[in-house]
Amino acid sequence: MRQEAPRTRSLANELTVKPNGFWKPTFTLTDGQNSYGTLRYEGVWRPKVIVEATDQTWVISGMKWRNIKITTAQGEPLGTVSGNFWGNKITFTAIDGFTATFITQSLWKSIFSWQATDGTELVTFKARAFKQPLIYINEQAKQNQWILILAFLALEIQLTRQKHAVAAM
Repeated sequence: MRQEAPRTRSLANELTVKPNGFWKPTFTLTDGQNSYGTLRYEGVWRPKVIVEATDQTWVISGMKWRNIKITTAQGEPLGTVSGNFWGNKITFTAIDGFTATFITQSLWKSIFSWQATDGTELVTFKARAFKQPLIYINEQAKQNQWILILAFLALEIQLTRQKHAVAAM
């Protein structure tokens, strides 16, 4: 059984994603020793994304990528995600004013990152063919309270893009 990591300050620099299940998949963010949370889907017609971290639970819901709301399990708003899904930039805006932008680093590689408004790279997401994706967290960004939700949002964006690519075939 995996240990639960107590706080975001103890995050490792490199995290992997472990998928569990097929019909109702869950995705666990882990560094190999500690588990930092689980992403799962709830609902059929309008599925919500439930992210369960060690000390908090977030609900991500909305219409595609036009205007997504992030709330706590009790319904308190935490922030919004907006932007064109197939565009290069998706923006996360927290209720305390923190803003980060999800950008594609290269047109030829599957490397994406969340960057703060000052240009600091917070989280880098590297999708790999036939392997589990890697998530790299900047050492200076670990003090940010939103870093874990940004890692899970990067995972959700990539999973949604994969679903759209498969559906287009």
